[in-house]
Amino acid sequence: EKESDYFIEYNNVGFSYLKSNELFLKDINFKLKKGQKIGIIGPTGSGKSTIIRLLLRFYDVDCGEILINGKNIKSLDIEEYRNRIGVVLQNDAIMSDTVIENIAFGKEIDLERIKKAAQLACASEFIEKLSEGYQSMISSRGTNLSGGQKQRILLARALYANPEIFILDDSSSALDYKTDAMVRKNISNVFPDAVTFLISSRVTSLMNCDLILVIDEGMVVGLGTHHELLANCDVYQNIYSLQVDKTSRKGGVDNEL
Repeated sequence: EKESDYFIEYNNVGFSYLKSNELFLKDINFKLKKGQKIGIIGPTGSGKSTIIRLLLRFYDVDCGEILINGKNIKSLDIEEYRNRIGVVLQNDAIMSDTVIENIAFGKEIDLERIKKAAQLACASEFIEKLSEGYQSMISSRGTNLSGGQKQRILLARALYANPEIFILDDSSSALDYKTDAMVRKNISNVFPDAVTFLISSRVTSLMNCDLILVIDEGMVVGLGTHHELLANCDVYQNIYSLQVDKTSRKGGVDNEL
């Protein structure tokens, strides 16, 4: 059977948390080729993270299908499949263990690769300043790290997996714009074929994605590039004018990708 032209496809995906007749997500459709980046934006509770949880198979779709390389993800070995995905979720776990163990996260330890992943995640700088560097202990839930440091450790963990798919769910909320842009640039350079999902409430984090999905109340209300959505999607225009017009008046937005 021929491989699909698209690496990831959501075809008429619908999902209900309560398994009631009322679907929470309805008619989600989009297709991504290798190397593409998709941004997902929308109000709180609109279903952004649910779209990702279905890809991770934390839940299965109630209707429609999600395909990877033309194969339904339900037909793939779940463990093998999840190993192809590097994920940073909003409240991911930091363990009470060394920096090394937190980045390897159960995978075989290769110190060179761990350092490389930390470098790409802009984490090596602060790790090397810790009393015992990569052997330093991190306390449970990362209470001895700042928010930005925690996010960088989690990003390094996702990068260490050498994944084909990156899922960054609000993973840069504690990073400054410059670090955020730098990390995303590193991902593009080192993993040119990986597909990246960026879920963010910041328009500036998504402006340079190949495709932006605007979701509201479980439905797609906009799909296109930043410029297309500015021209034809009210929800996106509103978010943009609330965030960016304000920022640009203050001076300067760094949206380099």
